[in-house]
Amino acid sequence: MSEKMAFKNGGEDTVLTRSCSYDSSFEMVETPPRPKGLEVTKEDLPEEENEGPSQSVCCQPPLDMTTFRSMLDPDGRLVNEHALRKAVFRGGVDPTVRKDTWQFMFGLYPFLSTAREREVMSAEHHFKYHQLKARWKTLLTMSSLGTTEQEQGVSAEYLDDDLDLRVESFTDDADMKVPAMDTTNISTETQQQLQFLEIQAQVFAGRQPINMKDIRKAVRIIDKDVPRTDRGHEYFKGSGNPHLSILRNILITFAAFHPKVGYAQGMNDILSRFLVVLDSEVEAFWCFSSYMETIQTDFMEEGMLRKLTLVKQLLKELDTVLFNHLEKCDVGDMTFCHRWLLLGFKREFPFDEALRLFEIISSHHMELSSLDVERVRDQERARDFLREGGQNRVVGAPLNTDFTFELFVCVAMLQNIRQQLLNCRDGTEIFQSVSGLSGKMDLAHILRTAETIFMSYCRKSVIDCFQIVE
Repeated sequence: MSEKMAFKNGGEDTVLTRSCSYDSSFEMVETPPRPKGLEVTKEDLPEEENEGPSQSVCCQPPLDMTTFRSMLDPDGRLVNEHALRKAVFRGGVDPTVRKDTWQFMFGLYPFLSTAREREVMSAEHHFKYHQLKARWKTLLTMSSLGTTEQEQGVSAEYLDDDLDLRVESFTDDADMKVPAMDTTNISTETQQQLQFLEIQAQVFAGRQPINMKDIRKAVRIIDKDVPRTDRGHEYFKGSGNPHLSILRNILITFAAFHPKVGYAQGMNDILSRFLVVLDSEVEAFWCFSSYMETIQTDFMEEGMLRKLTLVKQLLKELDTVLFNHLEKCDVGDMTFCHRWLLLGFKREFPFDEALRLFEIISSHHMELSSLDVERVRDQERARDFLREGGQNRVVGAPLNTDFTFELFVCVAMLQNIRQQLLNCRDGTEIFQSVSGLSGKMDLAHILRTAETIFMSYCRKSVIDCFQIVE
């Protein structure tokens, strides 16, 4: 059945076919007059639509404890995931509630879990993590009997023995007691449940495949990266800092039991954020692991090449002049964006600002597949309908939902130094200009620019794809 659409032509309504149709059976026919009272006027639009969308990213106050608690029901369920993600996108998260928010956002707990269910999950997380960590440490020791712990890979040169003992005492004595649960006055039944969870964790860890050759390779790289991870930040500053050993333990545990991804440089920078915010070895491991599952392809060559290709496509669509100039300078492959995307812009902004940008992007509130974006497109269709006197119907061109918000942030950063880039004569000058961005950008301005071009792309995709058949 042919698809037809009303269009105003010389004062008369006609039925048209899609411009891409070449079916000779399509014909122009007259349509009955529109019944009175059905015309859409500007006044008919809701006030919110009349004024246009206002996402106000970075212009709203951060999510605070009061607002966060208002999202929980009496049993502790976070019943409105959309509202949480929207609040995080608009203003980030206040440090006082960041730990609680990240536990949901990064998969430590399901949004609809009750407070009681989370206590049990916390115990399970603790037992599983420590059994996994104990397994690789035991295997490293057993495979290199008669050598020192440093030679085995259980410890490292930059971690003195006293530090290792302090860390092991902290994690084994404190974490294994499951701090999320009050174990001082628990019933016999609860004790039995905890013992059962511990046995389950032992079985779970014992069943995980492990490759000792890959672990040793990962340990060598990790021991090069950990000593230089955020040493200027208070959390990792100073010699003998126990958080370095915790960072190392998490990275090795992740690499040992995620053989498909293993360890790659840059993961230490990602993990340090989780450790600073959550201040828990166990919680940082599980949130980091959950996050890595969503971005693991970025650490593989084909995955990052695909993401850089998307940046290239987006820039070409939004700023052809700048795109052509980069192509002329032989940097059209956008490789200078690699670090931005891999580390979540961590080195381009001060630590706290980069943390805020990271959670805004990770909220996944403003994506091209979201209902909010479709609402913007609906509003634009309605406005175009009014501009044409209520006669011309508009349809939306397909959006490329692979264009995630972080890609728009990349384009916004390039737009921030657009003229400087256009003045560059070759790829070397381009790379120098991009490298000079670190620590010199206004995050609020970048976010506003990213949102503006994001909305512009959404509206641009709404086109009139109908024409008269001659």
